[in-house]
Amino acid sequence: MKRISVLFCGGTVGMMRNKSGALTPTFSSKLLLEKIPDMNKIANVTVRQVVNVDSSNMTPKIWEDLAVTIQKLYNQFDGFVVIHGTDTMAFTASALSFAIQNLTKPIIFTGSQKPLSDIASDAPINIINALLVATKHVPDVCIVFGSRILRGVRSSKVSESHLNAFESPLFEKIGNITTEPHVHAVYAEKKKKKIQFQARFDPHVAVVDVIPGFNPEIFAILIDSSLHGIILRTFGPGNIPDSLISEIRRAKEKGFPILILSQSVYGMTQMHLYQVGYQALRAGAIPGRDMTMEAALTKFMWILAQTRDPVKIDKAFRTNFAGEVTLS
Repeated sequence: MKRISVLFCGGTVGMMRNKSGALTPTFSSKLLLEKIPDMNKIANVTVRQVVNVDSSNMTPKIWEDLAVTIQKLYNQFDGFVVIHGTDTMAFTASALSFAIQNLTKPIIFTGSQKPLSDIASDAPINIINALLVATKHVPDVCIVFGSRILRGVRSSKVSESHLNAFESPLFEKIGNITTEPHVHAVYAEKKKKKIQFQARFDPHVAVVDVIPGFNPEIFAILIDSSLHGIILRTFGPGNIPDSLISEIRRAKEKGFPILILSQSVYGMTQMHLYQVGYQALRAGAIPGRDMTMEAALTKFMWILAQTRDPVKIDKAFRTNFAGEVTLS
């Protein structure tokens, strides 16, 4: 049997309702095997608790701790399952995609919309399916949830209640869950590139949505703050109001990177299409292309932890490190 390390990070799976009826982290990781005994029929499972938090309290420091834990255990196991809250699961899956590159083993994220203690909880089936995928040749960071197997760095949470809570808007699914998991993606053996662990993130990044009448003074305050970079989510394919262009130009001059994403779930930045986008591109904004917001944010933090050089930052954003972006 394959040896699988299950890393418990908390989330709805391990919650119970308090006196007010609100869900709060309660279960420890030790109860997982007791509650889902079939886990050991699939693999030789070892459960470890990394943290036990509502995923709203997830931080870049916990991403680093999780990546370091996997690094320490990497040669002892055939695969990993990370049990995580759904709200920030796509962020953590994306972060690990940058922190651990050239994988030869699967790192599978899963969780649930209902607690393990609830009747008709989706936790047991999600965890069982994640374990099944973790025993296959899937050397990637994936999210297994509901009926979908998705590349983690291409995923976003799209529903707070549906059992298919995640989608991969601009990238094909890795596979489907029917009567059993079916992996469609074909992974070649990675013999030439050595696995790379680089688990450091700079949290000084903000995500800002452009709105009609966006006040450029607010944008200027952010550029002059303690932040090290901004992701600007813009209209359409990267369209930006004229009023912000001078601040983007000023940010470029002071070496402050601004990454542009589309607010559209199925959108990508194509800033040459309209003058309002093209002028921002010429002013120094960096196009995010078809990255999800989760991938863009974690990539930004990962890059900034390595360099503050504007030229190197720009080059890094034009590099596909973990399948996070389609480059033309």
